[in-house]
Amino acid sequence: MNNLFYTINVKGENLTLEDQEAVHCSLVLRKKVGEIIRTIDGQGNLYKCGIDKMNKRSVECTILDSEFHEKSENITIAIAPTKNRDRLEWMIEKLVEIGSDKIILMNTSNTERARTNMDRLEKKIVSAVKQSLRFYVPKVLEMDFQDVIKLDFQSKFIAHCYDDFSKDRGISDTISNQLILIGPEGDFSKNEVQAAFDFGFKGLDLGNYRLRTETAAIVALSRFQ
Repeated sequence: MNNLFYTINVKGENLTLEDQEAVHCSLVLRKKVGEIIRTIDGQGNLYKCGIDKMNKRSVECTILDSEFHEKSENITIAIAPTKNRDRLEWMIEKLVEIGSDKIILMNTSNTERARTNMDRLEKKIVSAVKQSLRFYVPKVLEMDFQDVIKLDFQSKFIAHCYDDFSKDRGISDTISNQLILIGPEGDFSKNEVQAAFDFGFKGLDLGNYRLRTETAAIVALSRFQ
């Protein structure tokens, strides 16, 4: 399973690759009619398909076989997006590769980035899913901090750098659904940390050194896998 394709256009025994997926199949990999490819729908299904028709804009296939894969990702990570777009996109790609159920771009009092190109980001996510041979495409959402801390999760953690708030290293739990909050470069405000604690969050200790947002997110997600 060297290459995976992605589509949401699945109807009965047929599916269609469109746009970039069709270009990648026909022009980059130079697949031909009659060849077998494997495609995911981002919802756990893996399809073995035979190519029936193809051009630069679409590849029409017949589904020969399918497998359903249970979701193994149970962690939602909420991050304050970095001001630098390249750093943000790199971080998102790594979070997808490690394994995240949902990714929330969180607006906090110290968040530097006001706008995010969600279409571009979603393409990066799909690419990372295929690269890491996963079967689920994580949802990416934009939310304010005050709305994020009200979300219902079995385990909730907030990473912060304050000595006057409790924090521990966290415990990996592969059963419960978990939420991890990662703040901006200037950290969460003390009021935000207190508000999170009031809603049942626990402090998360990521070590003795100050980490960039993208590094903190990767360390935190890796620890809870």
